[in-house]
Amino acid sequence: MSNLVITNYPEKEAGEHINNIIQEHVGDLVCLLAGGSAMDIVEYIHPGKRCFHNECSKNPVNRITLCDKTECRTIFMLGDEWVSREPKINNYLKIEAEYAEHPIMDKLIETVPRSDETENNFTERIEKTFLETLLTLHNPKIIFILSVGTDGHTAGIFPMDEQSFRRAYREDRTYVPVDPDNLKIDYRASFTPSFILNHADELIGYITGQDKENILIELNSNDKKVNERPGEILKLHSRATVYTDIGMQAALVESEPISKD
Repeated sequence: MSNLVITNYPEKEAGEHINNIIQEHVGDLVCLLAGGSAMDIVEYIHPGKRCFHNECSKNPVNRITLCDKTECRTIFMLGDEWVSREPKINNYLKIEAEYAEHPIMDKLIETVPRSDETENNFTERIEKTFLETLLTLHNPKIIFILSVGTDGHTAGIFPMDEQSFRRAYREDRTYVPVDPDNLKIDYRASFTPSFILNHADELIGYITGQDKENILIELNSNDKKVNERPGEILKLHSRATVYTDIGMQAALVESEPISKD
């Protein structure tokens, strides 16, 4: 797998990678977050950037304070969501509970369904909010954090037969409701594969833990269609870096890496 980083501190190094992108990009940045264990990266992300606005460069305090003016903004949103108002299920509410004092919360688009909202209405509202926010940004760059499940799913994109996959993840949509058979609640919501591959400027993969060893080896050693193993998105995207923990090293050395043409 191209750009695979094996490290003792994958969450910290992934966060630092994101901070470098924020700092180096000339314009606003959109960071789409993953749920699950990848939420550990949030601790190491610093929204905003040190800049050269006249007011900032002349103020000694602002030289060490992150700027949030136009061209220095960082907007966050969950890349997938559980369509639930339960605090222990909904990703936004879990981040809010764990990182209540983190500066990311002031810049995180809320993705909690309203009490009277259907799954379709929820995804249409969030899609509209996201696209309208994007229009207000200056030269936005989009980065997407993706973890991969043991079944090969990534974000809210699940393995399906090709026809069902095309129907669920319509190429003319940015954000959709998903209802695979194995969910513990009825619906998840997710950005679509076409949006990720065509509009995300950079992907940050985060695949850690012993239970992910087999799927990481499979990704590293063979190819499948995206509908069969959605984690393939990390291999198809031209700018993807995958972070994993040092415990994976021995198994990965034994697997044959894929070379991109």
